[in-house]
Amino acid sequence: MKISVKAIDYPISVFKAEWPNLVLWAFLLSPLIVRLITNHQYSKFDLLAIYTAAISVLWLLAIRFASFNQFKTHVVLFPFYLLAVVDLFLVLNFNSRFTAAYVFIGLNNYKETSDFLSTYWRPLTIVLIIFVACYGVGLIGLYKRELYKNKGFFVLVISALLFGYGAYFYKTVKVNSFGKHAVLDLVAKDQSTPIGYLSQIGLTAHMYLQSEQFIKQRQESEVKITSVSNESNIETVVFVIGESSRPQNWSLYGYDKQTTPNLDKLAGIYKFNRMCTTAPYTSVAVPSMLSLEPISDWNAIASKKSLVGIYRAAGYMTYWLSVQEVDSFGGIIPQIAAEAQNWQYFERSYDGALMPEYKKILNKGSAQKQAIFIHIKGSHFDYSRRYPDDFKKFKPSTNSAKDKITAEYDNTILYTDWLLSSIIEQLKLSKKPSVLFYSSDHGENIMDDSRGLLGHGIGNKYDLPVSAFVWASDNISGQQALKLSKLKERENQRVSISSLPHTLLNLTGVLTSEYRSSDDLLSNDFVTSKCPYLLGTGYVPAFDFDAL
Repeated sequence: MKISVKAIDYPISVFKAEWPNLVLWAFLLSPLIVRLITNHQYSKFDLLAIYTAAISVLWLLAIRFASFNQFKTHVVLFPFYLLAVVDLFLVLNFNSRFTAAYVFIGLNNYKETSDFLSTYWRPLTIVLIIFVACYGVGLIGLYKRELYKNKGFFVLVISALLFGYGAYFYKTVKVNSFGKHAVLDLVAKDQSTPIGYLSQIGLTAHMYLQSEQFIKQRQESEVKITSVSNESNIETVVFVIGESSRPQNWSLYGYDKQTTPNLDKLAGIYKFNRMCTTAPYTSVAVPSMLSLEPISDWNAIASKKSLVGIYRAAGYMTYWLSVQEVDSFGGIIPQIAAEAQNWQYFERSYDGALMPEYKKILNKGSAQKQAIFIHIKGSHFDYSRRYPDDFKKFKPSTNSAKDKITAEYDNTILYTDWLLSSIIEQLKLSKKPSVLFYSSDHGENIMDDSRGLLGHGIGNKYDLPVSAFVWASDNISGQQALKLSKLKERENQRVSISSLPHTLLNLTGVLTSEYRSSDDLLSNDFVTSKCPYLLGTGYVPAFDFDAL
């Protein structure tokens, strides 16, 4: 079989003509490629990753065939290259893409820019050198070089882009119904390069404008610390915020499958059998869980600094580690994250992706007390994407949809059990007096009855109860240990997640003017909660476990 000279020469001639564009493309695609390579052990290679890569390539092809003068085109694209510099910097140093999370929090922390630059000037310089080299070589190669245009191919690429975005929009409409939320979800998931940067900036603008008044009020609000006791020797506080994790599927709470084998045998745990959420939505429950204000006063929750800001004001070094994406459904949670001195996101990853950074924080050896807030993905749907294959222990007993979903959900609990026990094990190894609070934001429906309900936001006996517990190391002071023993009395009482911040502040000896002993689980003044919560229809004054 003979191969023609033309067949050999054609790819060579194309490479000679297009190599400057390929150099520029390589830089623009580098954040996406590096993220996929470095994160392969912490996530499944899913359709969303393929979608993002495909849309990115289509945008680059559209840019290529939009004009024969590619030199001018890439000069005009200079701002997008600067955003790609930031994107690559974030991937290399924080293992996270350029998203609304970082833009939003950056806007809330712009006064600390000098401190940030002094800390990260070396890796930032390296990324800038890579950019200057690629951008310079690419532009020099394109200077006075006229490349062929192909209007037909350009139209084909634009059509493919419209089809790609349309297909994803159709998918999100099926989940969110047609409307603003569907559009915002499309925008939030668009992390393509380079045009996807506009999507993230646009989402940030929407989030900022939507909550501008609350942002201003939060920034201007002052934390009034009334006392900081020397009686508490607790040096490390860890607050883990779970996701969609109901107690009915934890063996720690009596489930017949061993979904929490590590926590089941762990000493020092105080669990709550009748803990309720303040809302079956993450965007409401998480701010409430970290606020000293009651759920009946949502405006106060949204406009005052959270537990994160309180510990920062009390002199703790504060951290926010999150595996959650920041999108339109996050509400004011990004504002809460912005109250910490340090924050890092691990989007589209398994929860275990945060463990290396968590270990670094514990091993810093600082004499300053630490408050670490961890927001995990937990048991959020799609359940099969929340755990690696090593945790695929539970199998469906039949081919029914319910059995399949239940098995996948149980595997998410098994993975959460591993994560929480690993976090606690690291606290033990640090040998510092420590306390860990864990609570899910809300529960979950997993096709429990004939209605076949799936998910949350309904407000029933499946998505209002939550899994929650407190753990303390064995070297906390005797007085603090005595306080914690009070939690044994609370094990079967109705308690709300809104009691957790009051309880934690008492335990660590940090009190503010908003502290209420009636909400403090360690106080003799504690009043059993009626479990009030917010639903889409409005405020509901009580949820009765006894009526279940």
